[in-house]
Amino acid sequence: MKLLTFEGKGGARVGVSTADGIVDLTGALAITNPEVKAAGSLLDIIRERIDIDAIGAQSIERLKKDGKLGPLLVPNAKFLPPVMRPSKILALALNFREHIEETNLKFYDEPIVFTKYTSNMIGHDGEIELPPFPQKVDEEHELALVVGRECRHIRPREAPDYIFGYTICNDVSARDRQGERLKMGQPYSYAKNFATFCPIGPWVVTRAELPDARNLDMEVRVNGESRRKGNSKDMIFDPYEVLAYCSDYTEMEPGDVISLGTYAGNKRIAAGDAVELIVDKIGTLANKVVAAKHPWRNFAEGVATGPLVRQKK
Repeated sequence: MKLLTFEGKGGARVGVSTADGIVDLTGALAITNPEVKAAGSLLDIIRERIDIDAIGAQSIERLKKDGKLGPLLVPNAKFLPPVMRPSKILALALNFREHIEETNLKFYDEPIVFTKYTSNMIGHDGEIELPPFPQKVDEEHELALVVGRECRHIRPREAPDYIFGYTICNDVSARDRQGERLKMGQPYSYAKNFATFCPIGPWVVTRAELPDARNLDMEVRVNGESRRKGNSKDMIFDPYEVLAYCSDYTEMEPGDVISLGTYAGNKRIAAGDAVELIVDKIGTLANKVVAAKHPWRNFAEGVATGPLVRQKK
């Protein structure tokens, strides 16, 4: 199934993308399976280890057969991040060799992992807001996995059993700030964690529908034009190796997201751009890039890597 979260009456609800359109799965299960108390949250569905593919499909088929599916179709859904506030988002740097070559950085024999903050997540059709000071900003189109259950010290061959599904993540990066922080030995977390710098979605494709994501075509389109292409088979560390590696140094929990790194090519984006990240068998994550809506009162606006504005004491 392609499971998503959308803004409904009274708050977030779980939906599913079908041939008929987006179905309010929270509402469908309330009718057919009221015993499923976790139906209002995809994170809760994952945590409770509900067989949502089977239960969801049966629910929709029953409602369709009874002629009751129509009212549960959601036109013009406002997408939210599919998994709301997971316990953590981990991301990989330099997981494609051509990307390493274009950055002139060194390859290491194990994954380079950093964190993306859950507060910076936005959904499909949300706006990527640029900082108000001069800055080179890149999209980073990445396949991401969603953890299905707790795991610790697993081996790569065991990893498929711990994956709930796959989605798309845009690891948006402020390059001037990243270069500045590289000199300090901290190039990733700061420059990749401005507000709105973690678009994710549009949905999670469950492992029942997509059992193996190690050979998927990927493409970036900006303003309708193809910008760059890649394939997940070219990852240095595949999804199973990455999940196993992460499980060794920290406990992975249900709903956790791991964004698996980007490939080579022109990534620069600017205000006014419409960015589409496409992954075969998953779909398209689309976001508009906009200029800053408010000043950042504690930063020097005219300088890309200028000093923090200090208050006189």
